[in-house]
Amino acid sequence: MSKWTSFILFWLSLLPFLASAATPDYSHLIFLLKEEITISDSQKNIPDRQQALKALKTLVPNMRPLVPAFDTKTKAEQQALQRHRLNRYFMVDTHALTTKRAESLIQQLKQNPLVEEAQFEPRVDGMHGDNGKPVKKVASKNIPDYTGRQNYLQGQTVVPPYKIGGVNAVEAWKVSGGKGQDMQVVSVEIDHWSYDHVDLPKPYLEITVGAVTGSHDTASAGTIVSRENGFGTTGIASSAKLGYMQWGSDRLLQLAEMVQEGDVVQLGVHYNYTPFEEVGCTTNCYMPLEYFRPVRDIISYLVQEKGVHTVLAAANGNINLDHPYFKGYFDRALYDTGAIYAGAVDPMTGLRAYFSEYGSRVDLFSWGANVTTTTWSASNPTTGYTHTYGGTSSANPIIAGVLASMQGVARANGLGNIPPKVLREILVETGYPQINGNRTEIGVQPDMDAAIKKMLADGADKPPTGRLALPGEVRSGETFSAHVYAQSPSNKPLTYRWTATGFVPPAGSAESMSFTAPTVTADTTGTLSVDVSDGTHTINLAEQVTIKAPVGGGECGDVPAWDAAKVYAVYAEEVAYKGKKYKQNFYNLDKQPDLHSAAYGKEWQLGVDCP
Repeated sequence: MSKWTSFILFWLSLLPFLASAATPDYSHLIFLLKEEITISDSQKNIPDRQQALKALKTLVPNMRPLVPAFDTKTKAEQQALQRHRLNRYFMVDTHALTTKRAESLIQQLKQNPLVEEAQFEPRVDGMHGDNGKPVKKVASKNIPDYTGRQNYLQGQTVVPPYKIGGVNAVEAWKVSGGKGQDMQVVSVEIDHWSYDHVDLPKPYLEITVGAVTGSHDTASAGTIVSRENGFGTTGIASSAKLGYMQWGSDRLLQLAEMVQEGDVVQLGVHYNYTPFEEVGCTTNCYMPLEYFRPVRDIISYLVQEKGVHTVLAAANGNINLDHPYFKGYFDRALYDTGAIYAGAVDPMTGLRAYFSEYGSRVDLFSWGANVTTTTWSASNPTTGYTHTYGGTSSANPIIAGVLASMQGVARANGLGNIPPKVLREILVETGYPQINGNRTEIGVQPDMDAAIKKMLADGADKPPTGRLALPGEVRSGETFSAHVYAQSPSNKPLTYRWTATGFVPPAGSAESMSFTAPTVTADTTGTLSVDVSDGTHTINLAEQVTIKAPVGGGECGDVPAWDAAKVYAVYAEEVAYKGKKYKQNFYNLDKQPDLHSAAYGKEWQLGVDCP
């Protein structure tokens, strides 16, 4: 496998990774190294690489890997991280720099030939405008039972004055495991819930650097796990354990190493990209967390490798995720982490809330206003409630509670851990739309009764379940790993049959496989699939992989694109790069033609326009 990827100009558009002109958070930056280039890389007898590595270490001596101690992990663990590029991300603390110095630093990083991408993380927003107004304080012994006001717990039947029903949790509670027994949920937000609230549990897990108590996570926590105790509110998964993580992209990866297959994670923050004029937004331009590519890579690892059900707020930006500007970034046919995007409906109209993100990537929705749940304030830290929690903030924990309940039912009924994409598919198939019948704008609202019946029926004979873990994209001709995670609820031995048309090898029969992508001159989509059989039942798992052509491919007819990984040693050999043809002059490796060409004395002769 080539250990050197194509050099990418620092001004090259990297899809949405470098998309918005919004003011970033200058506290830290994240950069991605090229494939297989590590900070400890000695790269014997390649002076250019050694020089670039030395320059990188000099420029950012305080850089730290997103994955510490990568080399101490097993080969399987390393491959799982590599499939999502997580071994190549580094963070740099820049909070002490001036804005001018920080911008200068990142531009210098982008010019280093070892660096593929670099960006300041966007400003995270804790969605505190969704918190809702607290109800009047009462003594703990006098707290009313507010469950009757939690209309989002009810079935599809509309209760006036509302125009839409709920997720039908009341029916799920009648099924073994339906209250989230034996389940663990982690709430990821800026603040943490009130650990002393009379209606909420203590955290079973906590990852924080000093987060404070706040009303936002207290409301989210109550929606998911407020206890069934005859007063206050009742969470959708009232018997589940709840953990907390203070938001941070590096902490999210830390969490991924601590959670277990089948756990649920709800991500209750979004990014502020204001202004985002490219998509017609000038104020409150919020975007889902996956728009930042490093976070998307971590989420794909969390879902595909760890098997964790992950739901994130679709965001309160009123932005169409299918907008042409995004160039298919949110097109699940091109790449799908497996996470659920939670949109919001206005229960008073039964239609999409004006602020909710929308588009084909939004899978499920629920109430985005008038949600009754627990809350917190300095004047009432232990017995607070609200009837007006809202935004995609409220829809998100409702969906997280649904996932915890559904997975609890699966475990209690001998089906084991349902793969995240499978459970998402069940909820989408059995859910119901806005009152206008639209099932694609913000997806559907779950009907837990219908979803549980389908899940139990599908698993009645206990067929195998599984998920497929692949890279989202690979280079032309690159060798990469693939792995199928599968289990038999009835403990039968499993066999595997891979189909990888166009790849090498084209077939296989192991859990872990190594494939080489075909050579392409234009970006191409390939499909890998595997049949998993227990001898009685066979399931098919399939995922697409984008095969990236070398930069400049297809621009000059039959002239091959320049390949940074290739040694050019044939005088006058032609390559195409950025609309020009270049001829080899001197032996070279990873010498980008437009930067290393001249009439004489350079690795490439001067380029000429392609015909």
